[in-house]
Amino acid sequence: MIDKIVVRLAVLVLVIFLLLAVFYQRPDNAAKRAPYLPAEGFVADAGMGDRLFAKHCIQCHGQQMQGTANGPPLIHAYYHPDHHADLAFYLAVYQGVHQHHWQFGNMPAMKQLTPDDAGHLLLYIRQAQQEAGMF
Repeated sequence: MIDKIVVRLAVLVLVIFLLLAVFYQRPDNAAKRAPYLPAEGFVADAGMGDRLFAKHCIQCHGQQMQGTANGPPLIHAYYHPDHHADLAFYLAVYQGVHQHHWQFGNMPAMKQLTPDDAGHLLLYIRQAQQEAGMF
């Protein structure tokens, strides 16, 4: 009699465990990723970053990233990876930037750009910084 109860309880526990395993869905990595980061497996393209920079950034950050009367130069020690990590660039695109190093005013969020666009831009900017001898 006790053996039948133990077996029935074991079967019940097993059934509950299997049901939980079937119906419980863990969030995938994409759901855990910050909304401003490119998708997992993303591969940046500096050429695409160049085109995006020309379309969306050059008017403030200037030719050769030397800055304009409307925005700061990106070829500057302030934007060295040790001072502004890659995440700062993703956040700048996603939510804008409150004026802090310069007197150009706040940078607006670039809502028209996707996280992948930001990844392309970041590669393009970092390569230009490296070519300029920043690191």
